[in-house]
Amino acid sequence: MEPQGWRFVGDWYISPEISMSFDRDAGHRKFLEDVFEHENRIPGVGWGMTSWADMRGDSFTSRDEIVASEGWEWEDVWQVDLNRAVDEDGWEYAVESSMGGYGAVEKRYHLCRRRRWVRSRTLTNPEMAGKKDEEHLPDSSGWEYAVFFNTKFHHKNRHTDIVRRRRWHRKMIAQQPGTSPVFINKLKASSEDSSDDEGEVQTLSTPRMFLSLPEVYKYELRAYMYQARDLNAGDKSGTSDPYAQVSFLNYSQATEQVKKTLSPTWDQTLLFDKIVCHESPAVIAVNPPEIVIEIFDYNKFGKPDMLGRAFAKPKVKITADDYQENACLEWYTISHDGGEGGELLAAFELFAVSDNVTLPFQPEKHGALYNVPSGIRPVLKRTGIEILCWGVRSMKNFQLSAVTSPVVEFSIGSYIAKSEVMVNTKKNPNFPKPVLFLDVLIPIEEHYTPPMNIRVKDHRQFGRHPLVGCLSVGKLEKYRCDCLPLTGESTFEFDFTGLDATDRNSEHVVDFEVVEEYVESGEASALNNDKKAISRSSLSSKQGDTTQEQAEDIDWWSKYYASCGETSRYGDYLEKGYDTLEIYDTELEKANDFFNGFTDFCDTFLLKRGRSLDEEESDIVGELKASFKIYPLPDDPKEHMPPQHFSTLPSSDPEECIVRVYIIAANDLQPKDSSGLADPYIVVKIGQQRFDTMDNYKPNTLNPIFGHLFEFTANIPLETELKIKVVDYDIIGSDDLIGETIIDLENRILTKHRATCGLPANYCLTGPNQWRNALTPKEILVNFCQQNNIAEPIYYGKTGLKIGHRVLNIGDFEKHTSSKQRYLGETDQRLALHVLRRLQLVHEHVESRSLYNPIQPDIQQGCLQMWVDIFPKSLGPPGPPVDITARQPKKYQLRCIIRNTKDVVLDETSITGEEMSDIYVKGWLPGQEEKQKTDVHYRSLDGEGNFNWRFVFQFNYIPAERIVVLDKKEHFWSADATETRVPPKLNIQIWDNDKFSLDDFLGSLQLDLHHMPEPAKSSKACSLKQLPDYVLPKGKKCAPWKMVSLFEQKRVYGWWPCMSSELDRDGQQTLAGKVEMELEIVYEDEIDQRPAGKGREEPNMNPKLEEPKRPATSFFWFSSPFKTLRFILWKNYKYWILIFIILLLLIIFIILFLYSFPGAAVRKLLS
Repeated sequence: MEPQGWRFVGDWYISPEISMSFDRDAGHRKFLEDVFEHENRIPGVGWGMTSWADMRGDSFTSRDEIVASEGWEWEDVWQVDLNRAVDEDGWEYAVESSMGGYGAVEKRYHLCRRRRWVRSRTLTNPEMAGKKDEEHLPDSSGWEYAVFFNTKFHHKNRHTDIVRRRRWHRKMIAQQPGTSPVFINKLKASSEDSSDDEGEVQTLSTPRMFLSLPEVYKYELRAYMYQARDLNAGDKSGTSDPYAQVSFLNYSQATEQVKKTLSPTWDQTLLFDKIVCHESPAVIAVNPPEIVIEIFDYNKFGKPDMLGRAFAKPKVKITADDYQENACLEWYTISHDGGEGGELLAAFELFAVSDNVTLPFQPEKHGALYNVPSGIRPVLKRTGIEILCWGVRSMKNFQLSAVTSPVVEFSIGSYIAKSEVMVNTKKNPNFPKPVLFLDVLIPIEEHYTPPMNIRVKDHRQFGRHPLVGCLSVGKLEKYRCDCLPLTGESTFEFDFTGLDATDRNSEHVVDFEVVEEYVESGEASALNNDKKAISRSSLSSKQGDTTQEQAEDIDWWSKYYASCGETSRYGDYLEKGYDTLEIYDTELEKANDFFNGFTDFCDTFLLKRGRSLDEEESDIVGELKASFKIYPLPDDPKEHMPPQHFSTLPSSDPEECIVRVYIIAANDLQPKDSSGLADPYIVVKIGQQRFDTMDNYKPNTLNPIFGHLFEFTANIPLETELKIKVVDYDIIGSDDLIGETIIDLENRILTKHRATCGLPANYCLTGPNQWRNALTPKEILVNFCQQNNIAEPIYYGKTGLKIGHRVLNIGDFEKHTSSKQRYLGETDQRLALHVLRRLQLVHEHVESRSLYNPIQPDIQQGCLQMWVDIFPKSLGPPGPPVDITARQPKKYQLRCIIRNTKDVVLDETSITGEEMSDIYVKGWLPGQEEKQKTDVHYRSLDGEGNFNWRFVFQFNYIPAERIVVLDKKEHFWSADATETRVPPKLNIQIWDNDKFSLDDFLGSLQLDLHHMPEPAKSSKACSLKQLPDYVLPKGKKCAPWKMVSLFEQKRVYGWWPCMSSELDRDGQQTLAGKVEMELEIVYEDEIDQRPAGKGREEPNMNPKLEEPKRPATSFFWFSSPFKTLRFILWKNYKYWILIFIILLLLIIFIILFLYSFPGAAVRKLLS
């Protein structure tokens, strides 16, 4: 019956299931046929009663009766599948086959068992297979057959089938839009269901939806699958057996399998010639359907492993003109598990099939497969590939055994080259003959160049050669170069731009005036023998007359700070004509573009195991040192081959080297303590050697200055990885790693940029810039010419040389040389050094290396300033190491004697109305808690104070940096003191003393002991004009006052002004008083020889201070009452006091008179 809102259209018709039209092998070119052999038994009786079934347990034809279909051929014979959870014969057991639950162990209660037989077949004739599919389409009756109704149905009627079924359809359309697709069907009840009063049965139904399209269009898709690269490894051997499955709409085909590679080249065209689509070509051209390419690793047993998936859209061709355009191969990214899984080089064309246009000819066939057409396949060119297989490094164990005898196999396309077997990696990890050569045909365009596949195998006992590592180098563009000329001449060009001298092709040399050299003949002759190292020698008598202060100021740190531009810390280093060095804010290998990570000799490739093993945390199993040179070869094989690039190579034998690691400082370290600071120290590790400075850690700082030198011997390449760590020291518990950096010492030795020891700006025999290379500049220049196939330089006397086609003179480089330069070596050596510095070689430098922590590998933990010198012992002993010991503060003593004060502001008014001040002076150095002060000069009525009081300040001072170093614990519980650096400034203040209130501040004076105003000789000449920051009224600047350094003068004496903190009505600074002082700097060795006490205490000497001669009016009223009566009351009120005394006596006389007069009068009368 028709549901509500719906009506039937047409009659019922038979509709066979479409999926029944295709066999299991549809769309496959290789198929694994399988069948299960079943056996049953009765308890107490052996196995028997054999039957055959499919994987579902349905009855199936026996394996001997199964034949390959037309167009298919068997690859092998029937085999038992043992790659499952089965016993040694392939059986798995269960109680009853319908219950399932098969297990690999036989039990007494098991009554049935089965095993799987497999056999591979290959599609050899796709056309015959297609005809077979057409022949086996379901018949018009639409019956489907099965053994039982609960088993799987199929369209073929087999002799084991018992039941059958077929499906009827009838079209139904909605009468109105929006009609519910879920409705109740009313069916007429059968006679057996006549219990229903109305004779109807109601069922809930959701009918199938069909999309009816008016037209059908035919298309043909051609998938040109050329190659893939950098695929993931699917096997534990580190390779894969990849094939590509191309899916388009509901059609799918697969390429052939390529065995054991990560960069397969299929060179195959997949034809989808019967594509039915209901979209018109115009619509398809605007938005073509997406093509899905899935890469699989073929496994003979079990499911294939997916290696990745790529997506593409075909180029739609509709007209005949479109057919004439060739497709272009493109790289498509393969993604796998959210990451990259390689790249696919392919092209896709979708042709609209019509009767009016003829399709292009099908590609040529190679066997049963179609090749990529020649117009699409890349054009090949004869090319030479030189392979420098230098050695292996850091190889991990494989199968519990060390990799000791590796051999490396290089393959590109079908071309393969193998290295020789290494004798023993523990003795020499380099190959004895490292150069290999391949004469190959590869695409001209770099875009299509196949990758270089590298496989490392280990030669072991009993003929075993397991694969221990592999990698694929996909992009070879950076290794392409031009072939060398047949003459063998070097193509190296010198760059002398910036020199004023013109090109002089002739051998005429112009004599230039050479600056007088400050070197004794004995020192110069010591350099004549080039094989001897430069040793330290004493300075000449003229050089030895320097003062102690100059010797302290000039050191390596002066050179460092002068190069950094910190003017306050290098003194007069630059004024004396000394050289600077390069300060890089990054790693040395990244400092210049032409350094290129020092990979010009060879690159470091990371080897991978392939499919990661459970016991390995990382798939990186080692490193391969190798490089390539790719250049075109003549098309005619009979022509002469060009010379090889890798013709001049250093020795591959291990080299014992002296390594010096200079650690300067660290900046912006990550805090590790709860205080927000750290206690860093350095750990240096190379091979089995380890050095640290834990006993000399730097407490409470994130910017430590280390100044450490580590010198050791390393056997390169056995010990090539230098690891430098910055560690935080902890008293309790283990120390925390702040960050680390790794340096490849071998790359620095092998690079053409000579990164073993930087070249200084000048060739000096002694002094702070003493030459430390094992070779002289002339020897280095000769070695450079030999390595680059350049003619050795020709010298003309001491002042000129010819190199290449250029003649140079010492005057071209030292035109502005001043007489300040000292310690210079011979002229010809200096000239050779100037030429070397014009080349792309490493200069004297300090590099800044970023620190990283393995816990946070992508976050920088600070940077470490350092540099490394490497000296091969075969070149001779090196020069003396650079003394970079951190500047240590020295003990100094500042003695400040406060003599007198004048013109001090009178801040108080006495009870008698007099203006006065109780003056005392306070002084201190910054950072010191103790503030010393003089005694009090009471009742100064004219602003004058007399003291003769000595301040003594002890401080630690670095003369070269002109800085005071303070060590102070932040808290009483702190384990270490925190270092603070402040400038040496003396603070002097004048105060007014009050007994019953706070003291009043009158004025202050701050003196920078390195740059202080010269004192005035008298108090009258002392004014605020002595202060450098004083400004005259109306903004006028006063004439500059002469400035002096106490450290140079050692002792100064005179008057200085003190400035008030209050301004006058005009906003000008006012004078608060003048202080007469004597300042003296005493060195550590003089402190005990010339002792002096504070104030006027013992030892009161150097000089001895007498009691100040203060006026009688200077006293404290409370402690001197008689002086108070004399100098305060009597002085100001003596007349009033005399009058008062007279009046008092008169009053007393009158009172006595009045008291005694009556008695005297009575006695007089009575007598």
